Amino acid sequence: MNALPFAGLHLAPVLLVSVILAWSGLVLSSSAAPAPAGRVLFETGFEKFEGYEVGLDLVGQNGWTAFGTGGNGILGEPLAGFQGQYAYIGFSAPPTNQLDPFNIWRPVNLKPTGGALPVVQFTVTLQIQDSTTAAPRFDDFRWSAYSVDEHRFFTIDFDNDLREINYILDDGVGGKAPLVRPTGFAFRNGEAYDLVVTMDFARNLWSAKLNDVVVVHAKPITTSGAKLDLGDIDAVWAVRDPALPGDNYMVFDDYRIVATPLDDIPPELEVVGPLATTGAFIVRVLGEPGVTYTLEATSDFVEWIPVATAKAPSPDGYVDLQDNAAPANKARFYRAVSRP
Repeated sequence: MNALPFAGLHLAPVLLVSVILAWSGLVLSSSAAPAPAGRVLFETGFEKFEGYEVGLDLVGQNGWTAFGTGGNGILGEPLAGFQGQYAYIGFSAPPTNQLDPFNIWRPVNLKPTGGALPVVQFTVTLQIQDSTTAAPRFDDFRWSAYSVDEHRFFTIDFDNDLREINYILDDGVGGKAPLVRPTGFAFRNGEAYDLVVTMDFARNLWSAKLNDVVVVHAKPITTSGAKLDLGDIDAVWAVRDPALPGDNYMVFDDYRIVATPLDDIPPELEVVGPLATTGAFIVRVLGEPGVTYTLEATSDFVEWIPVATAKAPSPDGYVDLQDNAAPANKARFYRAVSRP
């Protein structure tokens, strides 16, 4: 299980190309191209100047609504990784025992106009605060994307019992609940994480990063043929045992949904490393199935030289590209560029 790094600062979303630095085959640091301008569908920092009041429920303020009942509101106490006011969900048990999760959201209702939906990016900073009660009072906190017609597309799940990060698709069969699939990553209570979810509605794919680490890659937005539009992205409190809810909760801030002028989800890079036989450097490009990617290298950030090109296969959507000239260069920087 991989624990994600702590986010002391808000990390910029990666768009267009990803860049990594390699020095004699060892990775030293990473950086990313700036995000292109897009159309902001909704954003908020939950601040007083936006009309949010500390001590009141979030539901009912600035268009936020809910399904079910449960603790929620605006807080303003100093908290590491957060600035100013921020929102929360959880802590206070529902007034009656409930089997249904408690959802809160702010509608965006993005529908296709004159063609397919654009690539949409959702960003939020979150933190899971642990229960003070004894086991088994540990619950799940989630982010779920819904259609305009309230069809749940997919969910990113933070299991506060095992501290694991999972994802859920809309693939329930025969009335059964959809599978909860592990990402292989874990989280820590009381630490801030920057979540970035990128959705390509034209290709029916989504990916997610936490603290700039890819945790979900190239999964279908819908597996059931549901209509592809975007109604809202919800914060969710899923109580494990309705008779024994925990007083755990999720705080969140810098909630933003943007329609970007991109044709596909931007590629991400991961280091595989040098070949033992030749020293050629291998870079894994996490992209979209069927999209062709070119790995480019530079030593001065002036001239970028193509070193390898390949199409990402289905269904994985990633491809390993090899730089045979790496051993002859003291330092190499790489980026991946998608090609039509």
